[in-house]
Amino acid sequence: MPGRMNWPRSFAPRLALAMAAVVLVASVCGAGWGWFRAQSALRQQLDLVLAAEAEGLIRDYETYGLAGLAEATRLYSRRQGPIFLSLSAPDGRLIAGGVPVAPVTLRGFATLPRAGEGSQIRALGALLPGGVNLLVATELAPVDRAAAALAWTPPIAGGAAALLALALGFWLARRLERRLDDVSLAARAVMAGDLTQRLPQSGRGDEFDRLAATVNAMLARIETLVAELRQVTDDIAHDLRSPLSRLRQRLELAAAAARDPAADSATLDAAIDELDGILATFAALLRIARAEAGAGRDAFAELDLSALVEGVVEAYAPVVEDAGRTLAAEVAPGVRLTGSAPLLRQALANLLDNALAHGAGTIRVTLAPDGSLSVADEGPGIPEAERDNVQKRFYRLDRSRGTPGTGLGLALVAAIARLHGGALSLAPGPGGRGLTVRLRARG
Repeated sequence: MPGRMNWPRSFAPRLALAMAAVVLVASVCGAGWGWFRAQSALRQQLDLVLAAEAEGLIRDYETYGLAGLAEATRLYSRRQGPIFLSLSAPDGRLIAGGVPVAPVTLRGFATLPRAGEGSQIRALGALLPGGVNLLVATELAPVDRAAAALAWTPPIAGGAAALLALALGFWLARRLERRLDDVSLAARAVMAGDLTQRLPQSGRGDEFDRLAATVNAMLARIETLVAELRQVTDDIAHDLRSPLSRLRQRLELAAAAARDPAADSATLDAAIDELDGILATFAALLRIARAEAGAGRDAFAELDLSALVEGVVEAYAPVVEDAGRTLAAEVAPGVRLTGSAPLLRQALANLLDNALAHGAGTIRVTLAPDGSLSVADEGPGIPEAERDNVQKRFYRLDRSRGTPGTGLGLALVAAIARLHGGALSLAPGPGGRGLTVRLRARG
């Protein structure tokens, strides 16, 4: 039901929570990696400082000797700076300075525990001429604190980003919920039977608007199909009621009358004719339904449309002549397409039947090189306002249905044209008289 949001089940808050969790996990991982890299970089810099100090002291030793180096060490130690220095004799006796670690003879860099404390010392040892040991050291705690301070930056930024993601997620969720409420209301109205309802659009042209436009087009098509279905149902009931009523009445009269073989035979023949007409109607409906459903497209094959049209024209020529009419054909040679020969033959036959039944004068069949097929006559034609309607099933200009026919001929032709990727169009005949029916099939 539209209204209050169910936050635990709403997609956007769950997505926001997931994004916040990912950001936090990434921040923690980044903090660990950042701490490791920062500590490594700072310790490398610290090693460079220790090496520079040791190099300077070694130059003092080379210039002023052991006494000068010892004096420099004592003076340096009194300043209580971050660097510790010590000089020790070969037997381990301390000559000057002091480093807060257990006595050790060191060559190169090493990390040593500070005496009596849990902290660590970074030290560099060097052996001077005469066996004198030089030790340069410094505390590691400031370096570790700086690395830790740098490592906390990603989690703090990640936490802020996670909070921002949550806030943005809940805000988006609320906006999304309002739009979905409108969609839900429209959908419920459609489900309740109001096919005129359409999904609302914000006018911004975003993804939701594009989706709503697609769904609205689908709803419009469904509305049209339902309206056509209702109309078809009414037309079927209307068109079949009369022949079935006549058939029943004829059979009742025959059953009540005295048996007469000749009369009974005539009654049965008439009944069969009526049933043939009803069966023909259902057969036409079935062919239209199959064409609209795309049945038979898998059996499409390349065919010679020119030969097909010439064959149908040749078959209809005697029928047109018997009706006192003239049939003229202009067929472009070598026109080929991929399609169903039986269906295209049926479509052309329907157009010729319509021209014979409702047209007048000369019937002209034209197949253009581009594959468009037209049948034109010089009859009364069809009003422009009715040209789309006559392509619907059971639609007839004679609303009283006093003339023969079912109103399925052009509907079947239109369905066959759509099956072949084309369309059916109606226009005035030559010179503005009569009717031209043009079928374009792309195959």
